[in-house]
Amino acid sequence: MASDQLNRRKVKFVIVDSGAFIKNAPIDRIGENIYTIKEVLSEVIDKNTRDRLQVLPYEVLFREPNNEAIHRVTEFSKKTGDYRSLSAVDLRLIALTYQLEKEQNGDAHIKTEPTRKTNWINARNPLGKVTDIAGFYLDSKQNHETVDKDEEKNLDVLEKDSIQNERLEQGDVLSEKDIEPVSNEEESDNDENGENNYENDIDDGEDDDDDDDDDDEGWITPENIGSLKQKIEPEEIEPVNVTVGCLTSDFAMQNVLIQMGLNVLSVDGLLIKQAKSYVLRCSACMKICTVLTKLFCPSCGNKTLKRITMTVKDDGSIQYHFSSRRLLNCRGLKYSLPLPQGGKHSNNPILFEDQRLPQQRATKKALQRLNVFDENYVVGQSPFRIHDLTSRAAQLGIKGQEVKPWNRRNPNEGVRKFSKKKR
Repeated sequence: MASDQLNRRKVKFVIVDSGAFIKNAPIDRIGENIYTIKEVLSEVIDKNTRDRLQVLPYEVLFREPNNEAIHRVTEFSKKTGDYRSLSAVDLRLIALTYQLEKEQNGDAHIKTEPTRKTNWINARNPLGKVTDIAGFYLDSKQNHETVDKDEEKNLDVLEKDSIQNERLEQGDVLSEKDIEPVSNEEESDNDENGENNYENDIDDGEDDDDDDDDDDEGWITPENIGSLKQKIEPEEIEPVNVTVGCLTSDFAMQNVLIQMGLNVLSVDGLLIKQAKSYVLRCSACMKICTVLTKLFCPSCGNKTLKRITMTVKDDGSIQYHFSSRRLLNCRGLKYSLPLPQGGKHSNNPILFEDQRLPQQRATKKALQRLNVFDENYVVGQSPFRIHDLTSRAAQLGIKGQEVKPWNRRNPNEGVRKFSKKKR
């Protein structure tokens, strides 16, 4: 019975990327038939992974996608904007997933056009509140009625104490009749619920702030792990019926697969319902840039790019999570710009994207290698090694890119020169 249930949970056809082999994922426990292309194995470089590939306990089947599937996937990736981030191997893996899905379940559910629905979420937490990530269980708050009853008792006691304190501050002398005795039941309740009252006060403070409540709500803690285990029983969990899935950790591939309606599997064998990554958003023109290495906005050219979180859901819709409270980086704006320098070893600040930069190369004499066929050649540190000491690059100490001086101190600051005084 257990073996049948385990086999039902396995994916019938799994298309594997090189990341699964590198991370040593238990692929034989995830799928029954494991497919890939030969170019995936050539991407594996490290020795340990290559040694594991020689003695795999399961069979890896090689299959090439047809031209129709490759053309369909290529055109779809161009529409989603991920074509530049995908290599030829990635496109062929997605095409193989599309081809197997079409053979097994048909292509009626596969999308031909990406969904253009986008949502902007402005919150203190720029990552947003994601509820479909595997491994997190978000539970709503419970026992609101008991908390309200405890709050009413606390308010009654606080009102009595405040009345007595006000009369004492006004100088009135309280007699025994004025002081209302507290019943034994209330005292016992207060003693027993003293800690609970303190916790309720803390919860009230968190309820006032919605953002803090969102951050702390639903985390698995040692206090609620027992109740969560009782709610989630193995017998009640129904395995997801997935026939074809692609096991990859590349975000561009996950984005295209999810928007096409194909199944994406994680390294642990879990079904990924949404993909989350980062993009750059320009605060000047409000455009989105998917190339994270960009320093200047490709639309307006300003240096106002800020990284935000992008979430792609299972229906293909895109959500951008950004925080309006986070300010732009003002580094380099404290002092005025230094005067531009000339020469091949100039060190000027980068102000626009197509600015010509000095190569900062060492001289040919410094890069000259010793002749290994020479009779006097000594392996390692030779005392006869050629050193460049007279060139301009050697005098300036040019050895590569270094930290720009305008990011450390004021470039317009006067330089104090020291000289020996004449006697």
